[in-house]
Amino acid sequence: MRHPLRVIFLVFASLLPVAAQAISPEWTAEKCSRYARAWDMATQGPRVGLSDDFIVDHDAFLASGCTIRGEVCPRSEQERALADMLSLMAVAEGATGSFLPFHCDAP
Repeated sequence: MRHPLRVIFLVFASLLPVAAQAISPEWTAEKCSRYARAWDMATQGPRVGLSDDFIVDHDAFLASGCTIRGEVCPRSEQERALADMLSLMAVAEGATGSFLPFHCDAP
């Protein structure tokens, strides 16, 4: 190849419309709406094993329009299972892992 930088530039330039769409406010709102529906479905009935902190932090994530990142720490087995399930559902709906609210600081 004579111009490897040109090829790299063209590849990145072709991805810009996709990247712009992925971070648009409309797409963020749609992801949040889909995620909220998944949360509602997954938490119907008794919330056994979910701590008040987990629920309050998660409610804050939803209330923010899903903009608060890394503020929900799943600690119990049930919380971790729910976080795993919601993560899979979100990715299946087109969200990336960075969209999710789950994060725990190392002990």
